Amino acid sequence: MRFIETIKIENGRIVNPDLHIERAYNTVYHHFHIKRFFDFESVIPDKSPYNNGIYKLRVIYSSGIECFSISPYELKPVRSLQIVDGSKIDYGFKYEDRSEIESLRSLRGDCDDILMVRDGFITDTSYSNIIFSDGVQIFTPSTFVLNGTKRRGMLLAGLIHEKEIRIEDVHKYKVCWMINAMLDISYSPPIPCSSIVIP
Repeated sequence: MRFIETIKIENGRIVNPDLHIERAYNTVYHHFHIKRFFDFESVIPDKSPYNNGIYKLRVIYSSGIECFSISPYELKPVRSLQIVDGSKIDYGFKYEDRSEIESLRSLRGDCDDILMVRDGFITDTSYSNIIFSDGVQIFTPSTFVLNGTKRRGMLLAGLIHEKEIRIEDVHKYKVCWMINAMLDISYSPPIPCSSIVIP
């Protein structure tokens, strides 16, 4: 069984390293009963090629780091989301095997991505958590498939708040953003909630 950490390198600096280290530690301890701290900084002996711009560090690991890759990050615009039933998805850890999620993503129709629901509650897109704005405050669903590092960091900083959000609540909000280790509000364009397709 293998897992992934996707880590943002911005102008030569790893973003939120502590949250990635904590997640990898918890993953390895849960699956292999090993206490291991990953030094993701040491994966990149020379950061100088990445001093300008945004790069994606992708680390694959099991009980230890197996391989990694670094590539320039390119934003993929998402303008619409198709709601699909993700009740059977089990992705509490960031597994390398994403076949179940990709199978659901194939149901997106003409939309750019999916928005999974569980028992009527909004969870995540196929590769991100999601946050909603009512024009005053920003909320993230208290139900989620994966508790991402960006989501956790924003909650800890008090920038967003958890809330139960049902399918029928979606259009009470004006816009939403996809957030993950690579995406935040300043970088990810807002998606009008009117562009969320409810079956």
